[in-house]
Amino acid sequence: MSIKRSVSFYSYQEAYYKGDCTLEDMIRFTGETLKAEGVEILAEQTPVGRFPDPTDEDVDRWHSWMEKYNTKPSCLDSFIDWYLYKNRTLTLKEQVKQMERDIRLARRLGFPVIRVLCPVRKEVVEASIPIAEYCGVKMGLEVHSPMKLSARWITEYMDMVVKSGSKYAGIIPDFGIFMMRPAKKQLDKARAGGARDEVLSQIISWCESHIPFAEMVANANALGVNDAEMSVVQSFARNVFTDPEELRAFAPYISHCHGKFYDMDENCRETSIDYENPIRVLREIGYEGYISSEFEGQRLYGVDEVCDEFEQVRRHQAMLKRLVEN
Repeated sequence: MSIKRSVSFYSYQEAYYKGDCTLEDMIRFTGETLKAEGVEILAEQTPVGRFPDPTDEDVDRWHSWMEKYNTKPSCLDSFIDWYLYKNRTLTLKEQVKQMERDIRLARRLGFPVIRVLCPVRKEVVEASIPIAEYCGVKMGLEVHSPMKLSARWITEYMDMVVKSGSKYAGIIPDFGIFMMRPAKKQLDKARAGGARDEVLSQIISWCESHIPFAEMVANANALGVNDAEMSVVQSFARNVFTDPEELRAFAPYISHCHGKFYDMDENCRETSIDYENPIRVLREIGYEGYISSEFEGQRLYGVDEVCDEFEQVRRHQAMLKRLVEN
C-alpha cells in the first residue's frame, strides 16, 4: 500500500461561503475530477445535515454520496468551543463531553480519525481515549505552525499518549511546519506594493536559513526595508520550520496529515512549502494514511482578484499524485 490522497473541504471555504458549491459538489469534484479517495470536512463549517445531530436521512445521503463518487471519509475536524459562555471557559468535563460528541458523530459518518486542535489540553484527549476506543475513531492532535514537533507541548502530549498504550491517540502533522519561504503569490503582491527584488531576495535567504524571527526583523530594520517588504518579513512571525526528519520519531502515532498549501504554480509545485522531503520520510517510515490537501492561499488575494480554489486543489493533487506514486 502507499500514501493515500484526500481533500479537506476547508480548501473551498470561499466558494462554499458564497454558495457557489454544495457539499455534494465538493465530493463529486474529489472523486470524479481529482480521482482522490479521501474526504475531510469541518464538522461545523461543512456539516452533514444539521451539526451536531444530523438526521438518519442526512447520514444515509452522506454514505450514498461516498459510494456514488467512489470516495471515503478520511478525517473529521473537531473543535472545542472554549468560549461558549461569556463569563467563563469550558470546564475539563465539558470539553471532554464535546470531544465525545464529535467522536460519536465521526463514527456515524464513517470517519476513522478526528482532528483535534493543537491548543486542546492533553487531559481532554486522555479522558476521551475510552470513548475513542469504543467507537473505533482515532484522535489526532494537529501539529500546526508555530508549534514544532519538538515543542514542549507536543512532548508532554506524546508522553501521555505513550503511557496510555492506546492506538487511538496520536498526531496530525500540518505541512505548514515545513514552510521554507514566502509564497510566489505573496511576493508578487509585495512587488505590486513597492517591494524591491533585491530586498525580497535577501528576505527569502533569511527564511530559507531559518534564522529566528527577531533576528530577521533586526536585519530588515538595518537594511531599511519599506512597508511592503516588512509585510513579507512579518508574515513569518508564526512560521517556525521543522526538519522533516523529525517525523521518524513519531512514525507509529501519525494518524493523518494535513497537506497545507498557499500557492500552486502552473507546473503544479508549491512555491513556499517543502513537500519532497516530508513525503520521502513518510514513505520511508511506512506511512499509509492520507495526506489531505488544505488550501489557505485565499488570504494572499486582493479583494478584486479571483481565487480559483478548485484549480489550486487540482494542482496540489497532481503534485501529491506525483510524489506518493513515483
